[in-house]
Amino acid sequence: MVDIAMQSSRTIEEKQKLLEHLASVVEELLRNTKSSQISIKLRTLLRYAYVSYVKKTSDINVIRGLVPRVRPPAWLTNQYYYREIELMLKTRFNARIENRRQFRYVVLYKNPSNFRR
Repeated sequence: MVDIAMQSSRTIEEKQKLLEHLASVVEELLRNTKSSQISIKLRTLLRYAYVSYVKKTSDINVIRGLVPRVRPPAWLTNQYYYREIELMLKTRFNARIENRRQFRYVVLYKNPSNFRR
């Protein structure tokens, strides 16, 4: 029983750390883009954050290169965690979530007035 509680708290900690990495990846994406807004799949953002977390890098080019090789575990790729990610992006980055062609996209704005900590 104690082992299950330990494992649960460990996954909660990992999810929080992953959300922090997601925020740093989004900041890096916004910093390196020339356009005023970015539209990216929610699933892709999660994969970027997971690669950043596992490989301990914030370089977008390295992350993009490693995404096809590293797959996030199943306990991260569920609708509940995706909703947590959406909530964090909406509150912290004023992101807009859209449904397009059966995928959920995140629209991020580079404008500093739309950027909140």
